Amino acid sequence: MIRIWAVLALYLANLPFADSPFVVLLTLPMLVMVMAGLIRIGSRQFQIGDVFWFCLFLYFVISPLQRIHGDRIGGATAITAYAYEPEEFIAAMLVVLLFSLPFLMVPMEQAYPPAATSSKFPPLPVLLMLNGLAFAAFVLSEGGIDRLLSSRLEQEPSKAFIGSMLFLGVQSVTACLVAARFRASRRWLASLAPLLVVIGLLAIARNPFNAPRFMLLAVWGPVMLALVGGKVPVAWFYAGCLLALTVVFPVLNVTTRAGLDGFDDLSQISVVGNFFDIPSIDVFDMAVHAVRFMSVHEHMWGEKLVAILLFFVPRALWPGKPIVGGLDIGNELFAAGMYGTPNLSFFMGCDLYMDFGFIGVALGGVVAALALHSALKADRGVFGGFGISGFVIASSLPILLRGPVGAVLPLFVSQMLVIRVLSLLVRDKAVRRRQAQKATGA
Repeated sequence: MIRIWAVLALYLANLPFADSPFVVLLTLPMLVMVMAGLIRIGSRQFQIGDVFWFCLFLYFVISPLQRIHGDRIGGATAITAYAYEPEEFIAAMLVVLLFSLPFLMVPMEQAYPPAATSSKFPPLPVLLMLNGLAFAAFVLSEGGIDRLLSSRLEQEPSKAFIGSMLFLGVQSVTACLVAARFRASRRWLASLAPLLVVIGLLAIARNPFNAPRFMLLAVWGPVMLALVGGKVPVAWFYAGCLLALTVVFPVLNVTTRAGLDGFDDLSQISVVGNFFDIPSIDVFDMAVHAVRFMSVHEHMWGEKLVAILLFFVPRALWPGKPIVGGLDIGNELFAAGMYGTPNLSFFMGCDLYMDFGFIGVALGGVVAALALHSALKADRGVFGGFGISGFVIASSLPILLRGPVGAVLPLFVSQMLVIRVLSLLVRDKAVRRRQAQKATGA
């Protein structure tokens, strides 16, 4: 019941400040869906379902309660140029509900012991070699160590290189596996030096002064989960989420852009203010903007889906490759002076809405739910009894749900690909060893 009480407490604390009964009724169906999803989780430990449903709760229940004011959305102090009709708010919420509904059928709790289908850890020298090579390749792909260590505002723009995320994926996954080996080792002192090495390299590659907040979570989350064996009391998870939303993420919002110079602005952060107006959660805003955008545009008939699925194709090779829906909406809002950048969040259901309307949203939700179910059931990502793939999924869900998914998929897909390859290599080696033993015995 901790999950339900945590969600209800946050909801009831914000409810008196809702702009109107309309906003309360608008968010009520999503609140019910979130609670239905959380009720299905019986474990006292943190589960992937906690991340999934709590993110939807923040994005599509708490955020609308805090950010809708009259016929406008974007927070009390936001610059907005558009006034919306109630039907547009309802349509945006319907997109979210239709896409999310099939996920109620997905068990998001680890119901079986990972060790039953576990692979052994790859050899430590192999992990360290891969980690070092991936770090070196990542530094080169990012333009050198000087650029990598500078803050995001100081970094000179460079063309995106898809291989960069592959290198970071190798580095983060191998660091996670080294952390898991450390957790499982009975000789922790001997395992400490390799752990410190990979953590040190990862801290250089992605740290609070040179990387976006959600990328930090995607890279460091699996390592932290491995160090605690994937077992976090559910009460700690929700307490940590509240601390992250009101303190950690607002701090990172400053430091990841301005670097060390951002410390001068930290005194302006208000914990109480952030509780009642959580910053940088504009996912529902963008859904409403998408509904308005599509009221004057024809359906894209698969263009946005192609942009998502073919994210790995460099634009240099395909200059006419479609862009994700978030950029369509972002460019319009940026031109209107409503945002300082066109690179904004965008829920995947909205891409499907732009392509095929509500039918596409409903069907896409089913396919996405099946994909998540398949990923959660796969035993390829379990090493030494540690569900490494589960750690990666849990750490990446916040940004995958926030979107735009086509822009944030490269790192996640790279991580999952690395896990798959390492799992196959370890299993193939084990199979060959068993076959050799049988032949010798014969």
